[in-house]
Amino acid sequence: MNRNQIASLVIPVISIACLLGGGFLLQAKGQDQVTLSQSSRSATLSSDTVHVSFEQVGGKVTTIPYQEEKVVKKGDVLMKLDGTDVDLQIEQLQKQLQQFDTQIQQQEQSIQLGYAKATTQEKQAQLAIAQAQVNQSKSQAALETSKASQRQAAAARRQAESAQRQAAAAEKQVNDGSRKEDLLQQQIAVQSATKSLQTVQTSYERTKKLYDAGLSSKAEMDSADNALTLAKNQLSQQKEALTKMKNGATAEERQQANERTRQASEQANQATEQVGQAAVSIIQAQDEIEASRIAAENSSTQLDTVAQTRQQLADQELSVKLLKQQKAAQQVELKTLLLKKSRLILKAPQNGKITAVSTKVGENIAQGTPVITLETNEMYFDLYVSEDQASKFKANQQVPVHLPATNQDIQGKVRYITSAPQFANLRMSREKGEADIATFQVRIYVPKTGALLPGMTAEVNTDEITS
Repeated sequence: MNRNQIASLVIPVISIACLLGGGFLLQAKGQDQVTLSQSSRSATLSSDTVHVSFEQVGGKVTTIPYQEEKVVKKGDVLMKLDGTDVDLQIEQLQKQLQQFDTQIQQQEQSIQLGYAKATTQEKQAQLAIAQAQVNQSKSQAALETSKASQRQAAAARRQAESAQRQAAAAEKQVNDGSRKEDLLQQQIAVQSATKSLQTVQTSYERTKKLYDAGLSSKAEMDSADNALTLAKNQLSQQKEALTKMKNGATAEERQQANERTRQASEQANQATEQVGQAAVSIIQAQDEIEASRIAAENSSTQLDTVAQTRQQLADQELSVKLLKQQKAAQQVELKTLLLKKSRLILKAPQNGKITAVSTKVGENIAQGTPVITLETNEMYFDLYVSEDQASKFKANQQVPVHLPATNQDIQGKVRYITSAPQFANLRMSREKGEADIATFQVRIYVPKTGALLPGMTAEVNTDEITS
């Protein structure tokens, strides 16, 4: 054989041997896809970027402090929108809240003053009712006393009239001379005067006790005293008349009899005046009782007015509550506007570098529109692994990462694991059966350093990871 023939035989033999050897190795590892059989996974590093936009607000751009390639820190102001309208609305709401505070304060002070006045009026009405009841009791006692005085005065008048008649009869007897039957009649008159004196004496003592206890008036005491004096005088007159009838009357006795008759007449007139005075006292006491009753009714009406005032004050308290609720609603609206105002200032959400500014000062932007792209201080890459490999990864897990470009090993952090439907499921082709194998996406973040550049390759050996 020549050299060309030998070469043409060696190449196919070597190829067949390689295929057989590779198939044997694949059969030994139980995999039928080269990609899946590899334990080392690689991916391309990408810069983590954030598209920054205004939250739920839009408007006219007034300030852009930084442009592209500028490194910023978290909290730095990236952009501002015109807040004139919001400031005016905030100022208006603040004035409205001040008005609410003034109204609430005025009404609360008015309610407090109203309750204080109502309490004072209630106490005054209660005192007036109590005083009216006391006055009514006193007037009732005075009425009873006046009626008793009237009865006493009437009795005294009757006695005085009787004494007047007796004095007239005695005078006539003195002038005419005594007869046996007159003498007997005069004796009877003495006995009657004695009994009358006893009766008047008893009434006098009762009136004096009432007067000493403060339950009888001075007029009533004077009336009883006069009645007692009159009864004594009458008895004395009757006795004298009896003596004179027995002894006969002299000129002087005739004159005295005449004087006694005149005195008896005056006493009868005084008794009549006392009866009239007692009647006036009765009318006055009745008027005072009626006045006390009317005063008590008026005070009771005042209590009803106080109750109505308190009900009106309770209604005013409801109005104050309504004002406070309205104020609370305005405060919520003010907080909303203040939040809106704070959102007119766009701040850097984290440290990084501005890579793109998509608007200019003076332009109007809609809410939610990304206006700045910020490259953060982190980089990431995505691994696509099979089901059995995905089970080794957990969120927030630290995994070793190899960088071939710098021949450096660093620590990465798993952010999340999720299915990757955009990648076709791999199919096994072993002789004993077929099954679909799902693909999962694992995103891993690594800290950004000066040596790392986007586009570099990062490798992860799944055999070195323990779940």
